Amino acid sequence: MNLLRGVCIALCLFFPPLLAAASDDQSHKASSCVPLNSWLQPGLTTEIDEPMVLVQAQLNNVVLLGEHHDNQSHHDWQLRMLQALHQVQPKLVIGLEMLPRVVQPKIDRFLRGESTVELFLKEVEWQRYWSFSADYYIPLMVYAREQNIPMVALNVTRAKVNEAVDQGWAFVPDGMTVPTQATRPYIRHLVVSFQRHKFPGVKLDMAVEGPAFRRFVQKQLLWDRAMAEGIRAQLDAPQKAPMVVAFIGSGHLMYGYGVPHQLQSLGVEKVMTMIPWDRHLDCRVLVNGFADVVYGAE
Repeated sequence: MNLLRGVCIALCLFFPPLLAAASDDQSHKASSCVPLNSWLQPGLTTEIDEPMVLVQAQLNNVVLLGEHHDNQSHHDWQLRMLQALHQVQPKLVIGLEMLPRVVQPKIDRFLRGESTVELFLKEVEWQRYWSFSADYYIPLMVYAREQNIPMVALNVTRAKVNEAVDQGWAFVPDGMTVPTQATRPYIRHLVVSFQRHKFPGVKLDMAVEGPAFRRFVQKQLLWDRAMAEGIRAQLDAPQKAPMVVAFIGSGHLMYGYGVPHQLQSLGVEKVMTMIPWDRHLDCRVLVNGFADVVYGAE
C-alpha cells in the first residue's frame, strides 16, 4: 500500500502531536479536565447525564467502549456500561479485540459452561495472543456467560497480519477485504505514537522514512479492518444482532480514525464511541470529534 511516503514527513513536522502525553506538572490538570464519574461531549463544557448517554446508545447498532489496557478503572467502567446497555438491549453481542477468530469455538464452549475460566484461558492461549493480564477481562467474560450473551473474537492472529504485510494485500486473511486507506490525520496520529514507543529519541523524519513505520501503519490498518469486519459480520448474520458492544483499545477509536473509519467504509454508520478518560492524556486532545462521549475514569 502506498503510505504517502513524502507526504508523511510534511504532515508530521508541521502538525502538533495529537496524543501528547501529560507531563508530571500537567497530571492534575489532565485528570480534572473530565471530572471523575462524569460524562462530557468533547468540544462542549457542560456535563451530560448517564441516562442521556444510554438513550443515545440505543439509537446505534454499534457501541465502541475504549480502554487503556492496563487501567483497572477502565475495565470496571466497561463492565458497568455493558450491564447498563444489556438492560436496555437484552439481545446485544459482545465483541473482543483481545482474541483472534480462530479461538471462537473455545469461546463458545466457555459460554456454554463446558469449561472453567482457567481451562478457557489455556484453550484460547491467552498469553500467546494478548500481553495484558486476563484478570482485567475475566469479570466481563463471566458476566457474558451468566447472562447468556454471545461473545465473539474480532481479530486475526499476528501471524496472519505479518503475512499480509510481508507479501502484500493479496494475502489478507481469508474472508477479509483490503483496509480503507488511512486518512492524513490518522497518519499524523500514528507517526507520533510510533516515534514515542518504537524509536524513543529518534527524530521523526528518520522514523517515518524507514520501512518499520510503513509496516506499523499497515499492521494498524489490518488490525482496524479485522475488528470492523468482525463487528459488521454480527450485524449481517442470519440472526442479526441489534447491537454490538465492542471492547477495543482507545487508540483504535480516538477521532474516529481507526475502527470507526473502517466501519464507515463498510457501510456501518450507526456507531457510538465512548472513551474513558486517562490522566496521562493532555487536555488539548479533548476536542470535538475525539469521541461521542468521554467518561471521567480514574
